[in-house]
Amino acid sequence: MVNKTTQAAQAFNGANGAKNAVSVAAMAAFIKANGLGNVGLQLTPAALANGTLFGGGAMWRTMQPNKAGNISARGLILWACVNGVPTTTANGVTVYNVPAISTKLPATIGKPVPLAAIQAAHQHWAASVFANVNAAAGTATNQNAVAAVLNGGFNYSAQTANTYGTAYGNLVLMG
Repeated sequence: MVNKTTQAAQAFNGANGAKNAVSVAAMAAFIKANGLGNVGLQLTPAALANGTLFGGGAMWRTMQPNKAGNISARGLILWACVNGVPTTTANGVTVYNVPAISTKLPATIGKPVPLAAIQAAHQHWAASVFANVNAAAGTATNQNAVAAVLNGGFNYSAQTANTYGTAYGNLVLMG
């Protein structure tokens, strides 16, 4: 009997151009293979180029308050991808304080944000880092902000033509 051990990749890289968009199925497989709690989203330097997040494109506009001063659920999930989600721990249980997500622009790109925190933000609004798993690469991933960060947009359109295909992050193993 032959026993083979393979080591999982240490990172799952973002898109390499608009024609090489990240497959959500492949991204989800990477997360599941390594465990949600062991994976983080590391933003790339391109994510904060010229002091504006995500090239100042459609994702950045989504993160801005509307006329009433409110940020949409999608925008807050994107902020969670950037700044994480504050936590409290009581009796050994970690609780994510999703309403307290910071919407402050960071001066620099920090450490990876744990996917468990980003998943908590997604789930607060009935979305998931595993959503859109059946979507073909390059098509709409409206319920999955992590895929959007890896691809440079939620889908390819006239509004995202300047940013789509730009990897604003990679998935990395935490620890």
